[in-house]
Amino acid sequence: MRFKIELAFQGELTLPIHYNHILQGFIYNNISDDAFRQFLHDEGFKYERRNFKLFTFSRIFGNFKMDAGAKTISFTSPIKLIVSSVLDDFVNDFGSTLLRKDSLILGKTPVKFTSLEVEKYQESSEEVTITMLSPMTSYSTVEVHGKKKTIYHKPGEEVFNKLVYENLKKKYKSYYGKELPESDFSLEPVNEKDIKLIIARYRNFIIKGWTGDYILKAHPEVIGFAYDVGLGSKNAQGFGCFEIRKSS
Repeated sequence: MRFKIELAFQGELTLPIHYNHILQGFIYNNISDDAFRQFLHDEGFKYERRNFKLFTFSRIFGNFKMDAGAKTISFTSPIKLIVSSVLDDFVNDFGSTLLRKDSLILGKTPVKFTSLEVEKYQESSEEVTITMLSPMTSYSTVEVHGKKKTIYHKPGEEVFNKLVYENLKKKYKSYYGKELPESDFSLEPVNEKDIKLIIARYRNFIIKGWTGDYILKAHPEVIGFAYDVGLGSKNAQGFGCFEIRKSS
């Protein structure tokens, strides 16, 4: 399930160009259950040595201007944001907190919640066209001369599809305790020339991801799960959120 949220504010909302950690903090700060918030932030759902938070979010949408020298982006009111999760506790708590609070803080700016739309994936198609609302990232970690190196993969490569699908399987198992439904899985750019590499900074780390339109083929339950938790890695850092444009 996901929320389409609209926020309003006075003047401008100015954030660092790389603002993912601020949006993530906004989400955590608006989970009212202290125990659940701490569990989600510190632990999450475990699969072997991996921990998954099982939520994702989009970039901010709205009118903006960038200041390359100051490395900031300034939005005018209103802005929109999508937050998505498979976790009922997350959805219920976060949504009710937004509805209950009179004032919210995003970065250092007071913002006011103005509207909320709830969406749930209910289609049965095995092929959909999707648009990334935040970059999708997939990578391998290898050891070179005794040092770990991160290799990012590109959509359309066989290893990209394999790692994205394996990641979905791990997230599903971490939450449901059972295997993801068996499925042929394919994720291909609609037009390879139109996909765009995004180099983002999350705190002190560089993360490379891809935006654009893709054709996703999989079992309907696999598509629905991906819709809730995101495609690829680093979902809770604001990567892998997508919308469905159409189904076949």
